[in-house]
Formats: sequence, C-alpha cells, structure tokens
Amino acid sequence: MSDMVGITARVQQQFRQRIWRWLDTRQPVSAVVRLQQRFMFVFPTRFGFGLCALVLLLYILGTNYQNNLILLLAYLLLVLMISTIVLAFLNLHHCELSARPLADVFAGQNAGILLTLQRRTGAPLALDAGWQQPGRLIPVNDATVVLELPAPKRGYFAIPRLKLQSVYPFGLVRCWCYVRLECDYWVFPAPVPAPYADQLADPQQQNAEEWSGQRQYQPGDPWRQLDWKRFSRQQQLLVHQFSATTLPGTDLWLSADPRLNTLEAQLSDLAERALRAEQAQQPFGLRSTPTDIAVGSGPAHLRQVLQALALW
Repeated sequence: MSDMVGITARVQQQFRQRIWRWLDTRQPVSAVVRLQQRFMFVFPTRFGFGLCALVLLLYILGTNYQNNLILLLAYLLLVLMISTIVLAFLNLHHCELSARPLADVFAGQNAGILLTLQRRTGAPLALDAGWQQPGRLIPVNDATVVLELPAPKRGYFAIPRLKLQSVYPFGLVRCWCYVRLECDYWVFPAPVPAPYADQLADPQQQNAEEWSGQRQYQPGDPWRQLDWKRFSRQQQLLVHQFSATTLPGTDLWLSADPRLNTLEAQLSDLAERALRAEQAQQPFGLRSTPTDIAVGSGPAHLRQVLQALALW
C-alpha cells in the first residue's frame, strides 16, 4: 500500500513539473506581466457544474413533454452560463502585474512582497491572490496588496509563481492563472549572539568611553552615574551619559568564530555582531570569508556585509 502511495505521489510530481515547464514556455518570467489568453484558464465551479446539470435536466424534460417554457428556461440558463464564462475571462484579461520586495528580512521571518495591479478600466473584481506554495489566498480589494512569503533560510531568492483567481460575477466559473514575475528578495542570517558573546571582541580593538551629556534620572539607572554634586546643590537628579568611541588607528574586523560548531551558527553570530557595530556607529569590516569586505560604516555597508553572509 505504501509503495502504491509513493508511486502515485511521484507521478503527480512529474505531472506538475511538466505543467510548470509548459507554462514557462507560454509565459516567461518578466518584471511586468500582462494577463493574456494563452496562460489564463476558465473552468466551472461546483455550482457551475450544478447549473449545467440543471440545464441538461430541463432540456430533457422540455423535449420529452414538448414544453416550450421549460426549453426557454433551459436556454436562458445556458446563455447565463456562457455569459458568465466571458465576463470572468474579461475580468482578468489585460490586467498588468508587477511585484517588488518591501524590505530585506532575516531567516525565520516573512518577506513582504508588494503586488501592484493596473488596468485601464479599474481593478479586477472578486480577485484572490497568493503563492503557488503555500496555497493560501487572500482577497485583493485595492490596486496594491502585500503578500507575505515565508523565508525559512538565508539566501537570494526569486519569488515563486503567483496564483490569481476570481469567481466573478456569479461564482459559477473560476478564472485563474499562474504568473511568474521577476522579483528577487534577500534573506539574511538570523542574528543570534553566541553564548560567550562578551568574549568575541577583537583583541586589537581598544574602546574608550566619552562623556556625551546628562539627562533626567529614570528608575533603573545605575547609581554610580548619578551627578551627586549637582544633586547636593540643586536637589536635581541627573545621570551622566557616555558613548563608546574607538581610539584612532584601530579597526574592527569581524571573522567567524571557530568555537561555534556549525556554519549557520557562525553566520548568525557574525550578523549579530555586524548589527551591534552599526548600532554603535563603529566602522567594521568582514574578514576570512569567501568575499572580504573592507572597513566601512553606514546602512549600505551593513547591507553589503549581510548580503555576503547570506551567500556564504
């Protein structure tokens, strides 16, 4: 029994792959896709099949009993079914689609993909959108919609096929298509500090604390930073603030810690240290990786480092 189930699953998988290859030839990947007849499909729903069965039954009754009113009703329902097929097709026909990622994400998060629909005569009606995998569809009520895509692992990925479907206008037929859009998104390693994160500082790095001002005391502030002299004179609790600065002539280089057992743990640790360095406005570089990156700072430099870690 299990062998039969496995054979059936393999046959279904091969059939799906053939369908996807056939669709690739009819609709190649593109940044902007205009829906056309060659890759749109229309098929009756369960209620549509019920209506077709009713038309057939009425036609048989009308011909057997020679009742023109029953035949007229059957013809009217048949015209309704044909009109619904045409309207469902025209609802999506010539609709232009484009997609772009909203932001870079870390592994384990959901990537937000902004889908834009443009049409000369308004947006499609009763439209649902979602991904081929997973198959969850959400209603589209505006010209733009954000679709979430699970990002379980790091890397640089292209979005999967986009599934669009509509049962407009009466729910009797379903018009759907699978669209391939040119849209890539980054998934960076999840930032996870090492168990001994405090011991991973670069031995060549020398930090100093520089006084940056004072602020009002808040519950939880360390008492050793209180300005006791000013409190004795003015009865006002103020706290000294210090910022960590790097002494001139020192550079912070990030490299994988060999004490971490797996590559993913090392990359997660490097991502965490890169984020902390950028938050502290400390210039840093990446060393001992497939692509070494010189010392720098700023959001663009941080993104370059995270991209190198994602492709490691």
